[in-house]
Amino acid sequence: MSAYLKAIPRVLVMVAPTSQKVLREKTRGIMRYARLHGPWEVQVLDDSPFVAKLGSLRNWQPDGMITRHSAEELAGWLAGTRRIPTVFFDASPSAAGGRTAVHHDVRPASEAVADAFVRQGLRHFAYVASASEPQPFWSSERGESFAARLRHHGFGCAVYRPGHARDWGLEQRRLSAWLCALPKPCGLFAAFDPLAKQVLDTCLAAKIRVPEEIAVIGADDDETICENTVPSLSSVQSDFEGGAYLAAELLDRLMRRKIRRPVTLTYGFKQIVFRHSSQYVPNMSRRVSGALEFIRLNACEGIAVEDIARHLRVSRSHLEKQFKKALGRSVLDEIQARRLERLCALLRETSLPIGEIGARCGYATETYLKRLFKRRFGMTMRAYRNKA
Repeated sequence: MSAYLKAIPRVLVMVAPTSQKVLREKTRGIMRYARLHGPWEVQVLDDSPFVAKLGSLRNWQPDGMITRHSAEELAGWLAGTRRIPTVFFDASPSAAGGRTAVHHDVRPASEAVADAFVRQGLRHFAYVASASEPQPFWSSERGESFAARLRHHGFGCAVYRPGHARDWGLEQRRLSAWLCALPKPCGLFAAFDPLAKQVLDTCLAAKIRVPEEIAVIGADDDETICENTVPSLSSVQSDFEGGAYLAAELLDRLMRRKIRRPVTLTYGFKQIVFRHSSQYVPNMSRRVSGALEFIRLNACEGIAVEDIARHLRVSRSHLEKQFKKALGRSVLDEIQARRLERLCALLRETSLPIGEIGARCGYATETYLKRLFKRRFGMTMRAYRNKA
């Protein structure tokens, strides 16, 4: 028989995520459930120096908990308190110990990354694991699922485990030697986005071309990282908010005594967000690769096709023919795409005047740009900005 709540329940959230972005998404999922089905008084345990710490649970006793800590880790902290309904969220299976839990099933996303690389025509693969020792279960599971899917396709997978977790200067030299030794072209999957960024930074320093020699995909789709790497980082977008909503729903049922036996649910991922770091094209020549890199760096400086041909020391006609054969589009199309990509970002994310944005993106006249933008996007730049 279910129980009626006699007061607004106090809910303690202890999710300790790998990044602030993940924390926000998980918190948002819990808060969304509380808003729709509450009200709840939710306290998210963090290390902020600007608010009072929670301290002893004897002074603030929650009615329910959502945590990724194991029962053993919680035992001392909960000593002297009554039994608290608890949902283990993204805890390791051993930490949850058969109790009510919501787990992130990383297998489908890892398999999707492997399939995407294979479809692109790649035949060499690598996985970069977390720097933590021992390995977090989610890092091990991602790597094992990625490698298993590649074995299904008939391929192997090199695995890198960082050796200098406390010194990036030493670690980067070690990582650089490993990346240089990989057979190329190679599809590389990193355990999460900060690791993938370190891979991209190291490739840049070692003059390894991305994605032509190493195509890279990270995990968690932290846009602050992904949109600010060179090149921009492809990443798996996990459904953290949906998983947290499930955890809150289970906790609500526990607090109302609607669950009599342990329940285990899983959640997965939404999509792979493809950006430049994984846009590998088979059999791309060094000239086409060099042209793409030159365009990436200089598209908004008013460059023309002749400037790229001169930089690569080839004729314009030869460059155009190779580019069209490899990518199915012209050099001018690529320049235009990169300019418009920058222009759209500035429209969305700044309050700069439209005329100034056009000039910064390499357009000499605002009239031509207005016609081009309307033809490409079906709306004016002002309407695009307002919509964004």
